[in-house]
Amino acid sequence: MSSKPHLSQRAIVAYNRLSREVAALNYLVRVAKPSGTLGEIGRECLDRALRIANRLYRREPGLPAFGRIDTREALTAADVSLLVARLSAAGIAFEERYAHLTASGQSAQAARLSADGLPSPHA
Repeated sequence: MSSKPHLSQRAIVAYNRLSREVAALNYLVRVAKPSGTLGEIGRECLDRALRIANRLYRREPGLPAFGRIDTREALTAADVSLLVARLSAAGIAFEERYAHLTASGQSAQAARLSADGLPSPHA
């Protein structure tokens, strides 16, 4: 039995969806830098990302839980920046936990194995 955590295909799809949402929010905060408050569509996108993150991370020890936002109330740029930074940090921690499932993680694991499939004493 492997000591590495397992991730279902459903969770992988959910993470990929979340990472696209967080990338769009990061672009908004870091590149576009809108002034004023976040509009209704932006609040709905942020709320959707928070719901996906809560569903994905709820069984992950050490990852934060995200509260819901009121999509009727305006959010300042500082509020949005804080939430996006928290989402990004949680995503990085999640990626590190499951790095062995990525293509680069699998190739690194294969490099540590000898020809017979057992761990190499030289790695």
